[in-house]
Parts: sequence; C-alpha cells; structure tokens
Amino acid sequence: MSIEQSKTIAQNIFAALNERDLDGVVAYYAPGSRFHGWAPETLNADGYKAAMSALLAGFPDSRFPVEEIIAEGDKVVVRHRFQGTHQAEFQGIPATGQAVSIDGIALLRLDNGAVVEGWLNADLMGMMQQLGVAPGPGQP
Repeated sequence: MSIEQSKTIAQNIFAALNERDLDGVVAYYAPGSRFHGWAPETLNADGYKAAMSALLAGFPDSRFPVEEIIAEGDKVVVRHRFQGTHQAEFQGIPATGQAVSIDGIALLRLDNGAVVEGWLNADLMGMMQQLGVAPGPGQP
C-alpha cells in the first residue's frame, strides 16, 4: 500500500466522521481492530461506535477538521480539531451551550489496506475547561 493510499484512507475516515457515519468509519477497520484513547480501556469497533455516538449526541453540530496528515510505513498520523457546541448531556454533564474547540492527534496502523489499531490523543481537559466544569490554568 502506498503512502498516498494510506493518507486517502485517513481522509475518508474523517469525511465519514464528519457525516456522522460511524458504520462508514469502521468499514475502514479490520475485524478485531483495537481503539486506544477513547476510553480508559481498549475498545473494539462496537465500543468505539458507542463512545463516538455519545460524543456526537452531546455535540450535534460537531466537526473534525483535518489540519495535517503524515504517513510513513504502516502508520498514518492525523492532526485534527474537534469543534462543536455542547447541546445535550455528555459524560453526565448537562448541556451548557458552550462552544468548544480542541486539538487531537489520531495515529492509525494499517495492514492490507485496513486499520488494525487506532490511538487518540485529544485535549479532553481543555474541553472540560471550555465547558466550565474543570478549572483553567492558574484557577483553583
């Protein structure tokens, strides 16, 4: 698989995510894929869809703009943002009406044209601060 093909898979995943097509997202993943960083434990495809469904429900206008994609070997890194308005309950937090914008980095490992493992590193503390449920820097 070429670097360009790997980048295209990553672009297609984020396009499906922006369309709220979680089945379309996981269609790019191999059976038995593992997802790290969406929950305290490693998730399978069903767990990933449940975690993302909760996020999309809490932020129904959310978008995941891609800032940069880098690929080498069997890995693709996607630097992206998460932007949305907290309009419904999310992780036990009632809707605040607050707009949030945080950075995220997804690392995807591919094998035979399918993602077999994904890692997410996102500024979830920054999201909680923007929602007003966690103190910001220098606040008690």
